[in-house]
Amino acid sequence: MPKNPPPPVIHSARVLSYAFVDDIPYRKHGRLFVGDKLLEAVPRLAIVVNLGKDIGPLLDHCDEEWNVLGTSGADSVAAVMALAELNYPGVASRWVDVNISVEDALRFYDEKTGSATCDFCGKRPFDFGECVWGPSAIICRSCIEAYYQGFQEADSEKPDLADK
Repeated sequence: MPKNPPPPVIHSARVLSYAFVDDIPYRKHGRLFVGDKLLEAVPRLAIVVNLGKDIGPLLDHCDEEWNVLGTSGADSVAAVMALAELNYPGVASRWVDVNISVEDALRFYDEKTGSATCDFCGKRPFDFGECVWGPSAIICRSCIEAYYQGFQEADSEKPDLADK
């Protein structure tokens, strides 16, 4: 199977670096659970940063097609690399920097998702999380809550007809 590089964005995270580790003996340092299942050796690793809320660099543990099987993180890219090195000794010499800009990553993400955004505020799915998808509109939770609050306030300002 050919070893293709990852796409510029995995899920909603921009790829900074990647490595093929399928031929490195896995050392089982620490434990990564996905749900109730222990994730062990994987063939691909990617260091990523979210396009949305910044939670620091992450290490995506991926299958051969760059599907994320599990994610771990650390405070810095160097710390993420050190974490990977504990399980895959020698991976330090294999990291390939991607050098994709945030703008290019967002462009790729928009193409991949069909430019899905909230039709009211314009946020992307990684910024809003929950939403309502209709046949011709997407509305994020924060817009629904804001409109709901607006209706509640408008209702409370109306005179009570029973008092007249």
